[in-house]
Amino acid sequence: MNIYPAMKASMGRWIYYIVKMTMREIADNVKFANDIYDDKTLDQAIQRVLDESRAKTSIASYLINQPDRFFSSIVVAALKGNPTWYSVSMQDDERFALFKGDARLRETFGVLTFDGGQDYYALDGQHRLAAIQALVDPKSDLSGDAPEGFKDEEVSVIIVMPGAAESDEEFLRRYRRLFGNLNRYAKPMDNVTNIIMDEDDAFAISTRALIREHEFFRWTGRAKDSPRVKMLKGKNLRSSDTFFTSLETLYSMNIVLLNTQGRKNRGWDEAGRDAKEFSRFRPSDEVIEDLTEELELYWDCLVETLPQLRDNAVDMRDHAASADSGTSDSALFWPIGQELLTDLARDLLNRKLPDPNAPTRESVLKALAPLGGIDWEMHSVPWRHILLIPDGDDETIWKIRNEERAQAQRLCKRIFVWLIGLEPLDGDEVRELRRDWEGMLLPALSDKRKSELWDLIEEGGIR
Repeated sequence: MNIYPAMKASMGRWIYYIVKMTMREIADNVKFANDIYDDKTLDQAIQRVLDESRAKTSIASYLINQPDRFFSSIVVAALKGNPTWYSVSMQDDERFALFKGDARLRETFGVLTFDGGQDYYALDGQHRLAAIQALVDPKSDLSGDAPEGFKDEEVSVIIVMPGAAESDEEFLRRYRRLFGNLNRYAKPMDNVTNIIMDEDDAFAISTRALIREHEFFRWTGRAKDSPRVKMLKGKNLRSSDTFFTSLETLYSMNIVLLNTQGRKNRGWDEAGRDAKEFSRFRPSDEVIEDLTEELELYWDCLVETLPQLRDNAVDMRDHAASADSGTSDSALFWPIGQELLTDLARDLLNRKLPDPNAPTRESVLKALAPLGGIDWEMHSVPWRHILLIPDGDDETIWKIRNEERAQAQRLCKRIFVWLIGLEPLDGDEVRELRRDWEGMLLPALSDKRKSELWDLIEEGGIR
């Protein structure tokens, strides 16, 4: 017999029970739906295909490495086993005398029993189940990595059961609907919320520290009202936005700036984790402080190298800019240009620092100096007709390119890497680069115009 202290609850047509099980109980007793049903047809299938790689790497790694590990409730269907509910009243306890009139004290708490012949299967939480089984099963390669006492840790389990008069076809349909509803309406946190809230991701923590502490980003008011950084969802910026950048873009830029060749080759920690895996587990406070200080150094030097970063963002984000407008359309104030900026900065740091693992203010400023020689004005080449294109048949209204944008960004980076001397090209390579550039131009230009613009690129890109 299986006995569980439980809480009984209801929603819609479902009566369900909330119990706790140890990891050992879950691993030994809860099965996958396809262990119980031969769900070869879509009509009978009641569970998504199990991604064993996700369960045994991502989720199992979380359980192994995160001391503050926590799972939401696993939803389990219980079939057979003669389930019996014994209500336990709390009204006779004098400590609850004030609540004697509340029916919940009579109906909520109790004991749920099964005769041992039941089948449990995970209706929601199959990947969590697979990870638990991998750590508990002594035959598993991961069992030796399980935290001490893991088998006795407890998880909340919600048990649902078919109604007394419900046919197999009816409850299968209801279970399929429940599974669909659990997944259809579950909304993961957006990227901005993750960056603001995450206490394990060192990149998010350092980005928040940068906004709090760095002179260029610092804001003493509420974080969500930072004048430099857009805290709303999405990377995109409008021409009227007063922000320098968005939180999502800044977060991505910071990862690129910190991604030294050594970290790329050997990993971000002693375990050799890549950036994605490293972000899942909080390192020591000392490591976070070091990363933050490194970021502050890079941003100090970027702002000194490119003082136009301090300019009024609204004046620097005008697609209709002209010599007489008093405004500019600087790539430094658009996400596509900011991403390219940090890509180039990281390449320069990798190539030109005497010791990329021990940057100093003097060495970083010297390495980043070529960025100051780039014309970041988007009405200049190579931006013009590649990332900034006419919005119509003439060249009076302009917009950021949408189609093949990533390919256009990569092309611009190739051109700038050549122009700032990171990758010298021979004659054939220059001709190949020019052919690629001509193939990306929007709209198609005359041979004469292409020659004029390419001449400007070779001169270093001027308006």
